[in-house]
Amino acid sequence: MSRTLLLVSVRCADEVATAVDGGAEIIDVKEPSHGSLGMATLETLAACAVVVPEHLLWTVAGGELVEHKLVEHKLVEHNESGSAAGQGVACSLHSLERLPDAIKFGLSQCEGTPWEHVFQNVAEQLPECVQAIPVAYADRQAANSPGVDTVLETAARHGWETVLVDTFDKLQSGSLLNLVTVETIQQWVAQARDLGVRIVLAGRLSLQDVSVVAACEPMAVAVRSAVCVGGRNGRVDIGLVRMVASECRSGFVQREQDRIVRNTY
Repeated sequence: MSRTLLLVSVRCADEVATAVDGGAEIIDVKEPSHGSLGMATLETLAACAVVVPEHLLWTVAGGELVEHKLVEHKLVEHNESGSAAGQGVACSLHSLERLPDAIKFGLSQCEGTPWEHVFQNVAEQLPECVQAIPVAYADRQAANSPGVDTVLETAARHGWETVLVDTFDKLQSGSLLNLVTVETIQQWVAQARDLGVRIVLAGRLSLQDVSVVAACEPMAVAVRSAVCVGGRNGRVDIGLVRMVASECRSGFVQREQDRIVRNTY
């Protein structure tokens, strides 16, 4: 099993170097003051695109899918093609010097709706090399979103390669480990593996949470508040990134040690 990667979310180009020097292996660009998946300005995206090292993956927060759904609904009312729903995001990405590897869309307010059609529609408007990632929320009641197991099954059915699990309410819901048990996380990871879908785990993870979640063997663990001075709206600190990166590696080591012990006895 490959090692769990560390994804660090940044809000500006200056934070990119700090995150990379601290040990981040995937850079995610968002505007945290605009919600769980707040999209950064085009200027910020352009600045980050230039400074993310070529050998690292980088991703972009694209907001909530419901925002694009509303655009699509308006277009349908005017008898225009619903495929235009994702064109605004696609045009923004095309202007970047280097395209991101993926863009994430949250599934809040999508429970009980044909969200997969809207998601597929938006995904098809992105540049061919940019993957669309659906974001399932562990606090699904607060988000009114489909369950993680449902999103994983839908991703497998449509050939969407990756699913992110996050928390929607960053003030009230607590961390991922406050919401679900380690056993539940392990079940999600096992389900994703069986379906051939990569899973990334996030959700206000603390320094102590990282090794626990990394030991569950997701593709990556994603953090922001844990590596920031002043909370998720603060600034990324290299010392905190190094500590989180160490905890991520510690989870991998513990997992391998446990595997050796199981195979020995």
